[in-house]
Amino acid sequence: MKLLLLLICLAGNITAQTILVAEHGKVTVKQHSDTAAFQIGSVSKTFTAVAVLQLEEKGKIHLNDPLVKYFPSFPYPDITIYHLLTHTSGLPDKEEIFLPLLENHPDTVFTNNDIIPALKKPLAFAPGSEWRYNNIGFALLALLVEKVSGQPFAVHMQQHVFRPAGMHHSYLLGDKNPGMVTGYLPRTHYSDELQPIDSSKRLRPWTYNMRRLSGPTNVITTPQDLLNYDLHKLLKPATIHKMLSPAHLANGNKIETKGEFGEATYGLGWFLQNDTNVIMHSGKEPGFFSFYYRDLAHDKTIIILDNTETPNFGSTIRHYLNIPEPVYKKSLFLPYVKTLLAQGPDAAITFFNQFKSDTTYFSSEPELNELGLELLDNHHVPEALEALKLCTILYPGSWNTYDSYGKALLRSGQQAAAILMYKKSVEMNPQNEPAKKILAALSIP
Repeated sequence: MKLLLLLICLAGNITAQTILVAEHGKVTVKQHSDTAAFQIGSVSKTFTAVAVLQLEEKGKIHLNDPLVKYFPSFPYPDITIYHLLTHTSGLPDKEEIFLPLLENHPDTVFTNNDIIPALKKPLAFAPGSEWRYNNIGFALLALLVEKVSGQPFAVHMQQHVFRPAGMHHSYLLGDKNPGMVTGYLPRTHYSDELQPIDSSKRLRPWTYNMRRLSGPTNVITTPQDLLNYDLHKLLKPATIHKMLSPAHLANGNKIETKGEFGEATYGLGWFLQNDTNVIMHSGKEPGFFSFYYRDLAHDKTIIILDNTETPNFGSTIRHYLNIPEPVYKKSLFLPYVKTLLAQGPDAAITFFNQFKSDTTYFSSEPELNELGLELLDNHHVPEALEALKLCTILYPGSWNTYDSYGKALLRSGQQAAAILMYKKSVEMNPQNEPAKKILAALSIP
């Protein structure tokens, strides 16, 4: 059955799942606005890879060059451009690098130029020995494009990628973003109410502090522009073949990944299905989902964009790929929290006890902890106390449960009990610096 398109107008922006399908150059499905531009998240990596390979075609770089050749202060001499393009560098990702810095400098806005000075952690593995998806690697590639071309990354992308591809409504996120729709997300997991991403406190590190890290993300484009995205307009046939051939680890093994849309290999910036016959990439940024798929053998393109974090986004993709819908277990804690809010703690714990052994449900400590903190952030303090108390009972081995429960107790004015929970958390995890600061502020040694 053909999926219906849901269109909602919020604050003057089209909020929708937008879909464009084309075969042999003819559009067969079109459910979108021609003028709406979307943040496409990690689909941006494919464009960064194009810019890098264009420089290689001109002889300005070689993929086996170590990055330290271009950035002498880069602290990992064995990492090459190839490692960055194939997610085999072993680098820490942006959250590992920048989130700790926000504890003392919460208003900092990081850019690509902040990456190399902040690289202090050891590599997760020897470069080339493993595959681990990594955003920082593509931000470093954007720096490389700037350094070698002598142009700001946004300017270079316009001149050498977007315009030659006929993508005249595409650009990199900046201060002014013409035509870009607002990203929305559910205010909480237990509510259908949407809010603009910029008003979400819990997502501020991604929507504010790390939002200017270009290369792995931040391409703004339209469905029609994505349809115009043809590698043959941008690269030589031999380069395209190299880009869309499976990459290999240092031991010679082909990189293989398994995602929710099937098994794939990885090329230079692309996920590949059936080796070179199908290229694809998905993307996620707060408030935005994106999916780009091109079947080269049958000249078919599928583009699906979303700016409301629509829950059925994956189902839409599976529909157009003719992939069976998997059977998922239901969340136990989400209806528990909804019952807690609607009917009170007795009804909620009754629901929990009724279904806690039902194998059609799943339960996890991170989900209950996050739901409890959402309740607290939305001033449902008694309900937050109930949820986070249950979390400590169900998951007594997690230091984080005591930290969160301590936060709720402190918010409710129960300082003595909060101190005990924070102490328990620090005892279990001596690296819990935020809890130590709270105890110090309460004059507790």
